[in-house]
Amino acid sequence: MPELMREGAQFVQFASPAFLVVSLIAPVGFRFRKQRWALLGFFLLVAESVTQIAGWSLPADVAGLAIVAGSIAFVERGWRESVRFRAAWIARFQARKPVTLAPPFEGRWRALGTGPSIDRNHHLAARDQWFAVDWVRQDAPSRGSRVFAPADGLIAYVEDGHPDKPARRRVHVDKEHPAGNYVSLRIKGEDCCVIVAHLEQGSIAVRAGQQVRTGTLLGLCGNSGNTSIPHVHIHVQPGERFAAGSDWGIPVVFGSKEEWLRPGATVIGGFSTEMTSFPQA
Repeated sequence: MPELMREGAQFVQFASPAFLVVSLIAPVGFRFRKQRWALLGFFLLVAESVTQIAGWSLPADVAGLAIVAGSIAFVERGWRESVRFRAAWIARFQARKPVTLAPPFEGRWRALGTGPSIDRNHHLAARDQWFAVDWVRQDAPSRGSRVFAPADGLIAYVEDGHPDKPARRRVHVDKEHPAGNYVSLRIKGEDCCVIVAHLEQGSIAVRAGQQVRTGTLLGLCGNSGNTSIPHVHIHVQPGERFAAGSDWGIPVVFGSKEEWLRPGATVIGGFSTEMTSFPQA
């Protein structure tokens, strides 16, 4: 029996890195949780390696077992959570007719952070942003690109004055102003507002109380708020002001599309590069 246990411990030590890698590449779980688990797993691997080199078999066995058990638990929990969120997201999308918006930009943009998969849509962590889309430009720099009103309506709220951060891979956390500089537009004929966020500081070209038409210039794409790269964040919600988790978000589709955007889908904006704004209604 001791020999069998020793062989099992050796297998766990040998297999623990593979278990950790599989748990991190499996398409389940929120990315921010994967990052935390990856950091913990890395330290456990280091501990396992150091104790093996030092000849301390018991601590090495414990570290390896912790990695294997943690990897299995992480994947199992992530799978259950992914299935539950996906079913709830699709049910809510189908329960209410989506609001149709015009792509609020010029040029070719890629949709990110959208859809019912929690490993590809970090917005599912906040219910008001369940149907949000992050847009990144493909044919030119996102930063400084013009952003237009995606619908007719009334400017309900404007927030400006937050600095833009340098583009980096890590998220710049701004807990007090996660949307950064943004515009809230109450959509004509709809009892809801579209939030257009992460605009460039000082670029917002509209004011609260202003009537606008689809295509009116709102501002420029920036990197303000909780961001990692310059992009345009859009979601529709009942309230006028951005407040993470305050209420359920509202389904949205863009242009002639009648279904939700898949992550990685590209959309070409219909606004001319010569357009600045429509006449005020």
